[in-house]
Amino acid sequence: MGTKRIGLARVQALIENLKREIKWGGGTTFTGAAAAVEALTDLGAAGDIRTALTAAESGTIFTVPALTSDTQQIDLPAPKVGLTYTFVMVDTAGEVFNVETDVSATKILAVKPDGAGNNTAISQGYNKIGFKAAAVLGSSFSVTCISTTAAVAWLAHDVIDGLAANVGSINLA
Repeated sequence: MGTKRIGLARVQALIENLKREIKWGGGTTFTGAAAAVEALTDLGAAGDIRTALTAAESGTIFTVPALTSDTQQIDLPAPKVGLTYTFVMVDTAGEVFNVETDVSATKILAVKPDGAGNNTAISQGYNKIGFKAAAVLGSSFSVTCISTTAAVAWLAHDVIDGLAANVGSINLA
């Protein structure tokens, strides 16, 4: 190697023009990255609480406030494996809040606890998951896209029903 120096801009251009993939191994750890948090705002009426989720928002934790009027929802994006969104109730819901698929074919695989250490029913596909009006502070769930096959596209996980005995906070339909 010679001793010729090149500037930062040239080094960046060389790296950006590489046509290679980086394959991260199972033991790769990223540090210093924090999850984004977005506070949703009560719509005050039935309908979409905001525009549909985007792939760029994957990894975001959405806080859901007390709702004042009618059922409010947010729509999942088209399935893309690996997308994940988390929803946390930060008050008593007061009204129903749902995270919805396109409802036609795309499903969310889910179960919910019955309070006795069991699930309320066998796992199955639903069009939406959300909070019932009785949901309280700390009720939460996450959804992750596990397939682009509509019938098994999304998985609901880390479902926490904040009510005593774990019954009455989570809505599946």
